Amino acid sequence: MDPNLVPVFQAWKKGYKDRIKKPSRFKIPTNLVRMAALFTPGQFYFYIVNTFTFELEYVSPGVEGMLGINPEKTTMDMLLDMALPEVIPSIVQKEAATSDFFNRFLSEEERLLYKYVYTYPYKNHRGEKRDMMIQVSPLSLSEDGATQHQLGIHTDITHLGIQHNDTVSYFSIDEGKNYLNVSANKGVFDPSMGKEVRNATAQSLTKREREIAKLLAKGLNDMEIAEELKIAILTVRTHRRNMLKKTQCKNSVELVTLCLMCGMI
Repeated sequence: MDPNLVPVFQAWKKGYKDRIKKPSRFKIPTNLVRMAALFTPGQFYFYIVNTFTFELEYVSPGVEGMLGINPEKTTMDMLLDMALPEVIPSIVQKEAATSDFFNRFLSEEERLLYKYVYTYPYKNHRGEKRDMMIQVSPLSLSEDGATQHQLGIHTDITHLGIQHNDTVSYFSIDEGKNYLNVSANKGVFDPSMGKEVRNATAQSLTKREREIAKLLAKGLNDMEIAEELKIAILTVRTHRRNMLKKTQCKNSVELVTLCLMCGMI
């Protein structure tokens, strides 16, 4: 293992492995591929990780297209090794903050009802610098109430042209609170260092507005969206202005990122 990756595994060990007394394997549902695809706007792969052993119990075939790695031979350190070396310290802080969120801030009953999201730059097997968004959600708890298995979805979002930072967003898959862009620079979860919103903020978008957001996520411009949906370009622009107002986003990139993180597109 690359010595630069050791701090990441140490953060995971402290956050998860040390809390589990009796490890087990996860039974993968047959519809998991379809479920994972609902949360991605483009090329992606997903995996199931056992947080006690750090073993990847399943890796989807998409990892080969994105990273050039055989899914049957993929390990966590191989995935981490794709991140640019200079962002590893930031990933350590983000993972430490997320373990603090799940293990200290949330109750045991809430732990399966949240996912966390953040981004970082990476370099693929062709040497191209790209942008990655990761979404991780607990799948099972140990007998002690600690997170035992997690679903990780890694999506290439280079076409969105986002700016990376040190924040993590936490989203409820139920009716709980969302915590957007929470700074992780201290390695702990502090809700005051982010923006707290309810799911209703993003869920207020109409069916048509979500269709437009999905096409924006694919990189289409207003004219292309109008042609795709067979509506006037002025109608597209009106919908986009309304969407920005509803979500309090500053621009389309921020809007698309919010929709992606909420799992709406």
